[in-house]
Amino acid sequence: RGIMKLMTNPGGENTKRPGVMIPIPQYPLYSASLAEYNMEQVGYYLDEARNWALDPKELERSIKEAKKKCDVRAIVIINPGNPTGQVLTRENIEAVIKFAHKENLFVFADEVYQHNVYAEGSKFHSFKKVMMEMGAPYSEMEVASFMSCSKGYMGECGIRGGYAEVVNMDVGVMAMLQKSISAKLCPTVLGQACMDLVVNPPRPGEPSYESWLAQKDGTL
Repeated sequence: RGIMKLMTNPGGENTKRPGVMIPIPQYPLYSASLAEYNMEQVGYYLDEARNWALDPKELERSIKEAKKKCDVRAIVIINPGNPTGQVLTRENIEAVIKFAHKENLFVFADEVYQHNVYAEGSKFHSFKKVMMEMGAPYSEMEVASFMSCSKGYMGECGIRGGYAEVVNMDVGVMAMLQKSISAKLCPTVLGQACMDLVVNPPRPGEPSYESWLAQKDGTL
């Protein structure tokens, strides 16, 4: 929400409202936040007949229509999907990255369900990793990746711990973002400690590794 808020200034009364592309169906946080900030919701439809696949042609259709009424500034990708559960292939992610680069869009990569991949043959790929492996100019794109201890094997919704990793953001804009979020409340110490355990789990050979792995695999 803090990053999205940076995009709210439309530049004057006679300019188009800023817009953000979001998947349909989607987690309602995004549509609610766009409504709160008076931004345009630019929906792109997932293909139910193909297990809720993301079709690059649909992205092109959506942004073409949206440009008539708003200034599209970002795209939200939920991978794995919520509520649909689809997992994007690497090829699909590369196509989205190329589309976002062509349209000069900031990428919101909602990856909080990355541990919840169950379909045979499916594999989670992070947007940041794929983007970096694609090399320039794609590795220079702005992206924010999200993770939370409310999902995955932790499932600790009440702890309210999470993070956003922001890559390649302009230094001045990043400073403004940090000022903005510094004025807000932060998660409790328990939430921060829980999130640290999610990103730094026990390693093989450490005393708690076997019990942690058994509990994680049993939960998932």
